[in-house]
Amino acid sequence: MENKGFHFESPNGILRGNYASAGKNTPIVLMACGHNGFYHFGMFPTIQAYFEENGISSVAFNYSHCGISDNGDYFDDLERYKNNCRRLEVEDLTFMTKQILENDFFQQPNHLFLLGHSMGGFSAAFASQVIEKKGIALSGLIFLNSLRTLNTRTPEIMEEWKAKGVYFRPNMRTKQDLPQGSEFLAEILASDSTWNMQPIIEKLMIPCFVAHSVEDEAVPFEHGRTIFSWVYKNNLQNAFLPIPHAGHTLNTTHPMKRNSEELQFFCGQVVDWIKLKK
Repeated sequence: MENKGFHFESPNGILRGNYASAGKNTPIVLMACGHNGFYHFGMFPTIQAYFEENGISSVAFNYSHCGISDNGDYFDDLERYKNNCRRLEVEDLTFMTKQILENDFFQQPNHLFLLGHSMGGFSAAFASQVIEKKGIALSGLIFLNSLRTLNTRTPEIMEEWKAKGVYFRPNMRTKQDLPQGSEFLAEILASDSTWNMQPIIEKLMIPCFVAHSVEDEAVPFEHGRTIFSWVYKNNLQNAFLPIPHAGHTLNTTHPMKRNSEELQFFCGQVVDWIKLKK
């Protein structure tokens, strides 16, 4: 696999990541990380390798405000992390699609897909609308264990967040209390209006592949089922994939210690779906 690291200066800051090329005129998948994800998190390099082995290029990258500098996996820029929000992630995804299509660093694809994991699926849905308004044609949108709504916090957390303007959420992997800031709070409070995913999804005419782990401990299975219920009538190529016996990261960890049958199952199914596009 030809892996090429990159970093681009965007209006929001540095976007750093990995480009796995399967060659010119191949499909390319732009991967959107979840809220505490990063481009080389756990299963992402394995997904990129699987894609490349099957003739599909991919790009994984860090959001400008993910809070991780260089190529690390520890949140060392908590001020940027605090200021991260879905608006910035949508802008970063839109910027990356333009780079893929216009920057000579990338070989020109014949199809462009977005893949969003967890919170990344939510951001990718909103980004798809912005991207298509800019005249960029997407060939499909892939949701993996995606949120259907931002409104998932308990009333107690929301009251504390509103009172203090910031909420510190423990991260079990890094043992850090990570700050969630005011714009993210405002987006959650607007989850029935400006940041309501349902009307965005219901208008999507591009093919959508919705995969969700049946035993997802972080984003319950009903989120994926609901997303598919919003979109399934819009395109004959739309598909829903329940992943049995799997958790939020398809029974993998970071650092990646072993592959899993559940991850391989997802990769195989989504590759077959992508290849429907000739």
